[in-house]
Amino acid sequence: MVQGALFTRDYLDEAIVGSESWLAIDGGAVAAFRAAVLEVFRRFPTGKRPNEAVTEEDLIWPVLGHLGWHHSLRQINLSPKGMDHKPDGLLLADEAAKERANTRNEEWKRYADCVAIVESKRWQRELDRKGSHKDDLGVPSTQMIRYLDRLNIVTSGKVRWGILTNGRYWRLYYHGATSVAEEFLELDLAALVGVPGIERDLFDGDPTHELKLFMVMFGPAAFRPGTDGRTFHQVARDEGRQWEQRVTKNLSDLVFDKVFPVLVRGIVAVDPERPHPDVPAYLDEVRDAALILLYRLLFVLYAEDRDLLPARHRGYDDYGMRKRVREDIRKRIDDQDVFMAEGGEYYPHMLRLFKRIDKGAPSIGLPPYNGGLFASGRYGSRILDRIELPDSLFAPLIDILSRDDDGRQKKWINYRDLSVQHLGSIYERLLENEVKLRDGEVIVGGDGEARHASGSFYTPEAPVQLIISQAVGPLLTERLEAFHRKVEELAADTRTKADRLVELQHLDPASRMLEIKVCDPAMGSGHFLVSLVDYLGDRVLAAIAEAEAAVTWGEYNSPLVENIAKIRDGILAHAREGIVPAAVANLRWVSLP
Repeated sequence: MVQGALFTRDYLDEAIVGSESWLAIDGGAVAAFRAAVLEVFRRFPTGKRPNEAVTEEDLIWPVLGHLGWHHSLRQINLSPKGMDHKPDGLLLADEAAKERANTRNEEWKRYADCVAIVESKRWQRELDRKGSHKDDLGVPSTQMIRYLDRLNIVTSGKVRWGILTNGRYWRLYYHGATSVAEEFLELDLAALVGVPGIERDLFDGDPTHELKLFMVMFGPAAFRPGTDGRTFHQVARDEGRQWEQRVTKNLSDLVFDKVFPVLVRGIVAVDPERPHPDVPAYLDEVRDAALILLYRLLFVLYAEDRDLLPARHRGYDDYGMRKRVREDIRKRIDDQDVFMAEGGEYYPHMLRLFKRIDKGAPSIGLPPYNGGLFASGRYGSRILDRIELPDSLFAPLIDILSRDDDGRQKKWINYRDLSVQHLGSIYERLLENEVKLRDGEVIVGGDGEARHASGSFYTPEAPVQLIISQAVGPLLTERLEAFHRKVEELAADTRTKADRLVELQHLDPASRMLEIKVCDPAMGSGHFLVSLVDYLGDRVLAAIAEAEAAVTWGEYNSPLVENIAKIRDGILAHAREGIVPAAVANLRWVSLP
């Protein structure tokens, strides 16, 4: 019932319970809120198809009232230029803020007095796709991104939060997120309170905990700045980032100090084709083999936790890593079982999984990820194909990569919340390792010379974002401004609307933004390009909504929406044919417009 990446799951599941905001709500308050919301749902026609106005008036605003939102304004224009940017509501902290807002002569200036905006949609309308109903205009999530962009501008960055809901699913958005399109918090309120006919997912968490989470995250207190100027949401994000950094450092230390050296020596010890004496070229190949194996393992751990591999597919679990390797090793280590030193089961199992990831296995919901990392026969991986690491060596290394040991207990490492940027920092540090022969012994270590010689450096997130905004941002603005100039020019044109709209499509800002070509000649871990994709994704989605709103003299539709719809339909067709799993076909980026 919890979706999105705005906050880390470890914070939402565990760390939040020690916060003042959480402790301020007792069990009685949660029970009373559930009863009140259930009564709202009881009076609401969930079995029918209520429109947006009914959903907003009879469900969404009553729920907001029970959360403690007693001060609001409705349908205020966000734009000082007359364009139609009207979120359904402004949420205000108190009566004084509402009085200040009402004294302002220009509507758009009233947003400086709110703490968040609300956008309501009809009951159960999809939030990431154009609706099928004649009154469903645009894509709700894209619309929210556009509103937050405008809100950030008109309030000079003071107000950056938005709530998007269809009555059942409630989302919290933050303009300061790295990827606004992906980094939101979504909760299924109807399932949390137990609305009849709404089934919970098998993998959902404790509904009482998550309902309290809803009250904390969507209630007014979380939006009010504390004594340090931060809202509870910002504190939660900061603490989540600190967790990420701690886990990343711990993982980096473990990989650098324990896993990689043991892997190197283990590969050398069991390689049937090891030359005697060892030669530098062979040791270089061993180093590459160990790096490839490590990053294959990290990929699988990350992809299974993020459902990029079908970890929840009934056919996959016996062939994947989570159940047959990670959980089995965890149980045996905790039971102080013995692992065989003369061979084993786990390494051959992983080799088979690597091959299936490379080639695909549609019958178990596994599409091909043929990007090269899992390819057989390449330099370095040839050693991996001919060796067999024993369970006594391989199993403890898998456990080190799977569980964080703080000295008191071992806890699963949540790879889902580790960004690719964090994994990139581990990649950079691994490049410092060199494999050498000293007095007949294989030595693993590094002083940075190997990385420096390769020109590999990992750029922190802040400079990456600055470079992107300064280098790419103006190019996006140019395309949006050119579109607006053409819109104004065609407004006075005497040709038919259809002819003018066709001409306008040649300057479609979203399509032209995607024509920009960016080269990162020192790609490394791909940090810059991954951040660029997030940045472009948000700007393209906002441009789609901005273009549709700018054309007041006709109904404009970005041609990019149709193109993406065709791609989505193709993926869904492949899913029906078993070429890719339904889980992959339903990834959020596929269903955006």
